[in-house]
Amino acid sequence: MDLGFKGKTVIITGGTKGIGAGITEVFAEEGANLIIDYRSNRDNSSENFIAEIVKKYNVEAYGIQADVSIPEDIGRIFDFAEEKFGRIDVLINNAGSGKTTMIEDISLEEWNDALANNVTGQFLMCREFARRLLPQNKKGYIVNLLSKASLTTTTKGRACYVTNKAAEMGLTKQLAVDLGDRGIICNGIMPGSVMNELMKDYTPEQLEARAQRSPIKRLGQPYEFGKMVAFLASEQNTLSVGAPVDNTGGMMLGF
Repeated sequence: MDLGFKGKTVIITGGTKGIGAGITEVFAEEGANLIIDYRSNRDNSSENFIAEIVKKYNVEAYGIQADVSIPEDIGRIFDFAEEKFGRIDVLINNAGSGKTTMIEDISLEEWNDALANNVTGQFLMCREFARRLLPQNKKGYIVNLLSKASLTTTTKGRACYVTNKAAEMGLTKQLAVDLGDRGIICNGIMPGSVMNELMKDYTPEQLEARAQRSPIKRLGQPYEFGKMVAFLASEQNTLSVGAPVDNTGGMMLGF
């Protein structure tokens, strides 16, 4: 599909692993100019992934190691994008983290760290995106990665995660209200059981158990998830605004 990304610049946070890698690959296939943020580059895995994307799709793609919870790093990401391409059109907020800890054992440090890596990170990225585009009266698109936990709950020990994802949902909706009439469209998207880095350590039995939670009886792949993200960030999306798009493979049906 041609969603019109050629010549446009897309910033993707957490874009070298798991779901983020799938999102990056779709935008590369669409011919976008890419700025790919990553926090970890163990064994040069992130830079190697980006090099493979450049070779496979013949696009301009640059990685930058940055932590989205740090304001100074946010500035570096956007300055880098403008230096390389002279424009910014799309922001995909994929970076985030989540641990499993029962409520009685959650330390204040863990709680604040989760907020910083998830809610604060999305807020800082969205704020900087708006600050760069609004003075130029430029149109743009934001897609925030949410979770079905943004609307409901999940397994035990995930109080930090659920609280963060609910907050990201609120942020996404309010940004749609605050920015929509000024040309910046913001949406959220909820993945279901999509293959990611953590699931590489699952046993076949654990993977099958997750697949059975969906009516389609299979796990999602990062690339196919990325296709919906790209559509939401394209000019083909004309009416989805402030939406928590269900891309869970039917997991929200309570099946």
